Amino acid sequence: MGIKRSISWFLFFMIICSGMGCIADDGYPEENGLPDIDEPDTAGEEYNEEYNITLKKTAILDLENGYSLKILDINRKEEFTVISFRKDEQEYSVRTLLTGQTYNVKDPEDRNNVYSIRVDKIYDSSFTIDLTYELKPEIFQETEPIESETEIKIAVSLDEDSITRTYEWEYDNTEFWIKNEYYKEDYDLYSERSRSRDYDQFANDPYDDELISQITSQLEYLADEGGYGSDEIPYIATAFVQSLPYVSDSASAGYDEYPRFPFETLYHGGGDCEDSSILLASLLHEMGYGVALITLPDHMAVGVQGDESVSGSYYDYNGIKYFYLETTNSGWDVGVIPDEYQNSEATITPIGYGYPQLQIEFTGTSKRGAAYTYVDLDIEITNVGSATAEDVTIYTYLESTDEGMGWDQIQSDVIPEIEAEGGMSYTVTNLKVPVGQEYRVGVMSWGSNAEQAYVYSDWVVA
Repeated sequence: MGIKRSISWFLFFMIICSGMGCIADDGYPEENGLPDIDEPDTAGEEYNEEYNITLKKTAILDLENGYSLKILDINRKEEFTVISFRKDEQEYSVRTLLTGQTYNVKDPEDRNNVYSIRVDKIYDSSFTIDLTYELKPEIFQETEPIESETEIKIAVSLDEDSITRTYEWEYDNTEFWIKNEYYKEDYDLYSERSRSRDYDQFANDPYDDELISQITSQLEYLADEGGYGSDEIPYIATAFVQSLPYVSDSASAGYDEYPRFPFETLYHGGGDCEDSSILLASLLHEMGYGVALITLPDHMAVGVQGDESVSGSYYDYNGIKYFYLETTNSGWDVGVIPDEYQNSEATITPIGYGYPQLQIEFTGTSKRGAAYTYVDLDIEITNVGSATAEDVTIYTYLESTDEGMGWDQIQSDVIPEIEAEGGMSYTVTNLKVPVGQEYRVGVMSWGSNAEQAYVYSDWVVA
């Protein structure tokens, strides 16, 4: 594929918090006194269309004209949510919102209501909320830039060909940050790649190898400079991934389910549970740790291989203990499962060495004669796996409605190899079926080191 590798560098800065400089887990910046939110008084106002969205803790919701909000804290017991209000990626107020009440949010200059929000529901885990928001016409009015007394690190820097992101996170009262540049051309190439592959293929993607190696090297260097031992590096990596904001697939990719390669998650600066789990699994696997992806109903997490010295909840897979590790929020320890997933069935997918995975697509035409209908097929075989497929065979047939029977068939010569992300075209002509008989097209493909792939058409009458 020839993807141009992203130029990566890193800067790190570590601040050991002391005294009042530390931010405790249950503390947030004090409200700054800006009268940016009015208590609900909606009589006589003209409202536009309302939007509904589900957000998790740490999620960022981008609105219009540089406005955004971030979920800082959720408290189900007390029925409140702490939200940071932002303009051009700079926070100008933090407020505590009660569930069920509508709040009008003003611009940083306290002049106009730019949008309204309402927290409709807090889920039992205090991890997720349902939010309704409505944009006002005034949101498109320009305001004066927000002045800040402290130095602001540029989270995102754009130029014509690339995007540079700065990631900041905290571990053990120490702040870390790294910076990486990604080429837009590379991102466009990733966007064209198939999503129809096993989840572990995303974590094992060979085109991410260099980037993942660079990130792990950065983390190892940061740990060493900060006086942390090698046994602390996976925890620093976990804190890094947990700090990334939750970004839903529908908001960023236009699809309800759109698993991303690690490059794409880092390019976006965040992702959903699938994306962050794939990223963390890839990082830990690169560091030499035994990991697995844990798939739950509407959720995904990472399993970290451990023994009797590790405490907490785990899943047993072929005699190996994989301890649960949440990736979509800061502060989750190894072995702690959120309440809503305690009794859920899970699928365990260990991350091992790469393997090939064949994918089949075909189109066809038919021509009816006096006695037979003749079928022509154009077949595309793609290796969406992470290793070369060897000794590949393609088998094509016209299946009969009688079980185990077929009208016609043909098998290809052996194809020596198909590289990862490579493919080939194969044409079949003049497969025949008697006129008036029902049939469907079936195409199989397999390799000496690749499992069989199989696709088929709808039933039709010749």
